[in-house]
Amino acid sequence: MLGSSMRIAVLGLGAIMGLSLAMGACGRTGLNALDLNAGGGGSTATDTTSTLSGGGDGGGGAGGEGGGAPCGGPTDCDDRDACTTDTCAEGSCQYRPRDDDGDGHAPLTCGGGDCNDFNPSVFPGAAEICTDAADNNCDGVADCFDPACDSAPLCGCTPSPMGENCGNGVDDDCDTIVDCFDSDCAGTQTCGCSASEAGKCGNGFDDDCDQAFDCSDSDCFSDPSCQCQAQTENCGNQTDDDCDLRIDCADPDCAGFFPCTCVPPGVPEVCADGVDNDCDGLVDCADAQCFSSLSCQNCVPEICNDGIDNNCDGRIDCADTACFFAPNCAPLPEQCNNGLDDDNDTLIDCQDPDCANNPFCVLQQANCLSPKLIPGSGTYTGDTTGHISETKGVCGGDAGEAVFYFILTTPSRVELDSIGTSFDSTLYVRTGACNSGAEIGCDDDSAGSNWAARLLFNILYPGTYYVFLDGYTIDQSGGANEGPFALNVQITPNPPEICDDGIDNDGDVYVDCADPDCVTTGACLNCANGAAPGPEFGVAACTDGIDNDCDGTTDCGDDDCSASDYYVTECCNGADENGNGIPDDFNCRCVSNADCPGGQICYTHTAHACGIPCGSYFGEVCPFVAAGSFCSGVTGQCEF
Repeated sequence: MLGSSMRIAVLGLGAIMGLSLAMGACGRTGLNALDLNAGGGGSTATDTTSTLSGGGDGGGGAGGEGGGAPCGGPTDCDDRDACTTDTCAEGSCQYRPRDDDGDGHAPLTCGGGDCNDFNPSVFPGAAEICTDAADNNCDGVADCFDPACDSAPLCGCTPSPMGENCGNGVDDDCDTIVDCFDSDCAGTQTCGCSASEAGKCGNGFDDDCDQAFDCSDSDCFSDPSCQCQAQTENCGNQTDDDCDLRIDCADPDCAGFFPCTCVPPGVPEVCADGVDNDCDGLVDCADAQCFSSLSCQNCVPEICNDGIDNNCDGRIDCADTACFFAPNCAPLPEQCNNGLDDDNDTLIDCQDPDCANNPFCVLQQANCLSPKLIPGSGTYTGDTTGHISETKGVCGGDAGEAVFYFILTTPSRVELDSIGTSFDSTLYVRTGACNSGAEIGCDDDSAGSNWAARLLFNILYPGTYYVFLDGYTIDQSGGANEGPFALNVQITPNPPEICDDGIDNDGDVYVDCADPDCVTTGACLNCANGAAPGPEFGVAACTDGIDNDCDGTTDCGDDDCSASDYYVTECCNGADENGNGIPDDFNCRCVSNADCPGGQICYTHTAHACGIPCGSYFGEVCPFVAAGSFCSGVTGQCEF
């Protein structure tokens, strides 16, 4: 039987992503806003339109002076104010108070209460829609796990196999982001195009809708930054070859390549050889061990406008944290494709939450900010070349990864493999939070084909799951395990119960003879001392001396009567065996509240065990019920 950590709630990835996007302008200014006069959102908005020519940089949040060519699309009108919505209408830029989805509620970061300003059906007090994956009323739970949906005939969102339709007002792909707010729609005719990519060659958008991003667009070939970014970093020449203001081993492009590799535990740092001898990621004078070395006496405090790495830490001018408060290094909105930390938050490009929904980052899918949706069975391809390792599984994953997610609305059998991948790959899957959720499976080479990985889950319950296709390691001489990959996915909803394998195949929590589907099948027929079998759930079944579910174990020896992964001394017998004042303590297996004694509820979203409401505990109980979960004041149980 699967452990309690396999249970997970559908929280709506897009709602989380939308909240992150509200932190900055990078993911917003390339997307058209919905009409603020629709949906009750326009009555309090004040529009400001730039002057006749309307283009240029917008002149600031209040509308500006205009100038330059008329705007061709929303990215021409970025005023760099995260609390305005910037649009281009008939060649003129318009700036409105931030309410991107026109529902009459400003986002949380601009003083409002909207927990997802990229979906007009989401705002405080909205009616919960039980089939759209979104937390419509902003109470922290969505769809099947919101009590408002308890009596709904259907719950849970099914993504359209055609993906997002950019003009129908519907969240077709179940990411809780609608139409032109969805990164899938950026750079489409429906959502607005600029006449040229020139002048916008580092924002991560296909501004002119020609299927070419930024420096890969011919409009940008003469852009000096693109010409420099096209250069390859030489990792041992003390020069910033690719213009990202980072030198040699301080440049992520050099991770895993000599002389920036080290075999642990290493040796004491040699301060003038260009090698990370002690494996701390710092080379020569950037290493604290070298501060008093004669070879580092030429290092001085950083000068923030001379193009020189004065303090020998591998970072030049505004890329050096010592320069964050220099006048010439004032923070700007993060661009998502220029290799620079524009907003001085130490996070660069796609590693910055401001870029979570940026199209360039979504195509990369290199981390948990921009995972790619798996709508169903199929093969998903991409390339991890240049990706930075942000996560790893227990079975490996030191190189860069590609991140996916899928949403199950019914119990399903799920099989994943990386056959067809060009490098030694690992696969691991998490539930709960993408970065820190419980890891429920990790594999390196089980697929038996060119170091391919394979994971099989006989059953996964409804919820959201994150899949990482990772490079196994970074070899000191061969470099990182990276390159083109293939992720093969087979999802089988509602598989039938197999009555003799000890597994809950169909996801109803009942196993083998305890499952109503099996009571008259083969060895299950009248196997419980001549009676029909049933689940060994509850105090009565766990104290009657009968092997009710015919699994060969009786009462407290049965997993269903000792369901907790933590309080192993307890048994579902109505007694308080560990003396904490709570009888049974998550040791009675359950499918619904009807299986639990009075005062207890069934934790159907995590452990499938009976317990008192989580808010009744002194302190946090949910980390012990299911790692990574939290106590919901709405449902009274632990949620992911």
